[in-house]
Amino acid sequence: MTAAPTERSGNTLLAVVGIVAAFADGVVAWLGATAWRSYRDGGLTIEQAAPFLVMAVSAAVGAVLGVFAMIALLRRGHGLARGTLNLTWLRLGAVFVALMIIALTIGVSAVGTVGMALAVGDAFAGFVVTGVATRRTRER
Repeated sequence: MTAAPTERSGNTLLAVVGIVAAFADGVVAWLGATAWRSYRDGGLTIEQAAPFLVMAVSAAVGAVLGVFAMIALLRRGHGLARGTLNLTWLRLGAVFVALMIIALTIGVSAVGTVGMALAVGDAFAGFVVTGVATRRTRER
């Protein structure tokens, strides 16, 4: 069964948006890598850099999940889209746990608070891409 041309083009446009989101996650991961280099060079303390490192790892995972969501949209694979959404929930939980461990063990500075907000915001933003992919590939 083939989809209507308008629906197919809509999924293609959403897949392009998903790949842009994956690219944005790559940029966020690069920012976290920059924080790591700054920590290694002595420019940041561990309290300042640790939340950004969590953000970088989460963003790298988010980029992969964004690519999976794009593939699900293009192939109309509801199983892949649902699995990607489930992994996005796991990502959000992992970000919360990692940030709580950092806050309770080494503490957080004012700069680290910004990193925490960015990490949680990026994890929540992943739900936009994976949620759309799950809804658009649902059987009708």
